[in-house]
Amino acid sequence: MTAAQYLANHDTRSVTVLPALPEPSRADETHHRIANSLQLLVAMVSMEARRIADPIAVAALDMTMRRITAIAGVQRMLYQSHAEATVELGAYLTDLCSELQQGCADEAIGRRVRVAAGQIQVSAEDATAVGVIVSELVSNACKYAYPAGTPGDVFVTLRAMPFDGYVLEISDRGSGIFPDAAPQGTGRGSRVIAMMAHRLGGCAVWSDAHPGTRFELYVGKC
Repeated sequence: MTAAQYLANHDTRSVTVLPALPEPSRADETHHRIANSLQLLVAMVSMEARRIADPIAVAALDMTMRRITAIAGVQRMLYQSHAEATVELGAYLTDLCSELQQGCADEAIGRRVRVAAGQIQVSAEDATAVGVIVSELVSNACKYAYPAGTPGDVFVTLRAMPFDGYVLEISDRGSGIFPDAAPQGTGRGSRVIAMMAHRLGGCAVWSDAHPGTRFELYVGKC
């Protein structure tokens, strides 16, 4: 059948021509390249960590991977929302903790990362700083809060304060860290947390959760 015969025998009014797909913008291409570069960087650090036997060096590389993952999550949120400079912090932390759970928690023994996060809009820079803090503390709690092979969840809460700012809380119901009032590990994570809290202009508070440990970060009003 020729094209002319087909058109003669069919009602061409029912044919819908789809519009051409829009060309990706320069910003889209930039976001895509950055995301690919961050994924490649995480893969390279992971490969290097598998070659090293020194536990201190492995811990440092693991910490580096968590920080890159936090940055990559912000980049992904910006790309998906087509926002120029802001990130919905609650959604970002939900995604980030889902990734952290795959890496450090164990659902088989009843260990999960539970998130309760309100909708709070922040700059990409602030979201990155918060992501680094959450990555450090959640990973630390997964490793040290509970004895190996025992159940126990890690809780991440984000809520707006009445007039301005927000409160970030990370807690567990484990053995606790007091009276030392500092995270276990190499100590590098503690310094990073303090630096990120200072960058956010926030006040960090450690307390005994009876049982377990609670970390609270007040941003916007101390």
